[in-house]
Amino acid sequence: MSDYLMRDAAPIGQETWQQIDDMVVTVVKKILVGRRFVHLVGPLGWGVEMAPVFGFGEEDGAAVATDAEYLRLEEIGAEFVLRAKHLAMAGQTPFALDLGAVAIAATELAKAEDKMVLDGLLQNATPLPLGDWEQMGAPFKDIATATAALREAGYDGPYAVVMNPAMYARMASLMQHGRREVEMVEKLAGAGLLQSPVMDDGQVMVASPQPWNVDLVVGQDVVTAYLGNEGLDQRFRIFETLALRIKQAGAVCLLK
Repeated sequence: MSDYLMRDAAPIGQETWQQIDDMVVTVVKKILVGRRFVHLVGPLGWGVEMAPVFGFGEEDGAAVATDAEYLRLEEIGAEFVLRAKHLAMAGQTPFALDLGAVAIAATELAKAEDKMVLDGLLQNATPLPLGDWEQMGAPFKDIATATAALREAGYDGPYAVVMNPAMYARMASLMQHGRREVEMVEKLAGAGLLQSPVMDDGQVMVASPQPWNVDLVVGQDVVTAYLGNEGLDQRFRIFETLALRIKQAGAVCLLK
């Protein structure tokens, strides 16, 4: 591990570091939604600070990339503290080190990344009306309308659908003649039917997440660094650097 993370300076052993890293990976993979459908570029390393963004236009009857603009990668982080007393307890008794603080910080970071990604996608989304999702057939009709609008505008599938867990629960409760609404919508979308608390209740995103429409540049991928001691206790930071590149803004619809 690179020295700039100061991991060797932390008064914990490799076994404890492995436990921390495993907890962070487990929590982040479980929570992150954006990375399940947005194409990733990287990781490129912490030293990468800017990412080029190319738009697309037409020149002499041919499609062509426009001159690049540059986005600064954003750092997202969350911190946790391991108490000296708890480290001593883990080393001197049969009780393992409780990594709840690590899990909480990893959860905070994952939610912050999803907020950045999903909010970025929604900034230029085409609005469409949302029907009554208490009624059988309404979710399928809404998603079909959105995918048809995207396809007509030149943004092909498969499509990713992202919604608040409450919206998903409403749709999952609908069934008629042995047909579950959620299964029909998932088959229609093709690129995933996803839930995120970042989405407001009463809103549903439908996106064409092809890499020529949007991608996520990862500089420093999720990693834990040692910040130093606070008395006898030890402070750590989980962080990453990212930039969402919107190449074609019309590739997203928002049902609301």
